[in-house]
Amino acid sequence: MLALIRDAASTDVLIGLMLAGVLAGLVRGFSGFGAAMIFVPVASALTDPATAVILLFVIDDLLTIPMVLSATRSCSWRDVLPLSLGALFTVPIGVWLLVVVDPTAMRWVISILILVVTGVLATGWRWSRPPNLGSTIAVGGASGLTGGMTGLGGPPVILFWMAGRDGPAVLRANVFVFLAFVGVFNLIGYIVGGLITAERLALGLALVPAYGLALLLGARMFRYATPRFFRGLAFGLCALAAITSLPLFDGLV
Repeated sequence: MLALIRDAASTDVLIGLMLAGVLAGLVRGFSGFGAAMIFVPVASALTDPATAVILLFVIDDLLTIPMVLSATRSCSWRDVLPLSLGALFTVPIGVWLLVVVDPTAMRWVISILILVVTGVLATGWRWSRPPNLGSTIAVGGASGLTGGMTGLGGPPVILFWMAGRDGPAVLRANVFVFLAFVGVFNLIGYIVGGLITAERLALGLALVPAYGLALLLGARMFRYATPRFFRGLAFGLCALAAITSLPLFDGLV
């Protein structure tokens, strides 16, 4: 185990990944989303995009199972199920792109996607009318594509739900349940694509304790959240992670 971790990352990289994991866990537990939008760009800069999405799967999808089970009682299934159906058909395309696209180009895609979504959400835009079934499935498809390609399955559905009228509790439950579905679809794609290696699994397991503790702390903080603080904190952290992780700042371009 220790040998595999040493092969996968240096001490400095491991510390950087742990710090990113702690911040991502706090936001994920607090808001129900944001882990990928914080962790993936940072982890991609420290390792590579493929490693980053596998690490995120190990630390997030496994540790959030209890929260997902709890969220199934309060989520809006009429939104979650059509979105999940859309994601089912596009995740394989996203995983294929993750395998074939140049890592530096993928990092640009990840950071720019986060910045665009965060900017739109921060404007306070809202749906002018309830979305129909077709548009709901299409949003799920977009989420499956970005989820398989970059690990960022959340942005399209976050835009979809946060632009609506549901309160933080329903939004948080929706995101937990939907991302659980996408996580299962992603796992299948990662296995088929040969992206899960012993080194990546070992490195992910090394991050589990720090991420898990932060996740629990973030969940406890949720009870004290106001909608304005809830949105502002998530947007600010996501934008900060995307900007500081741009390849522009490490000489890769």
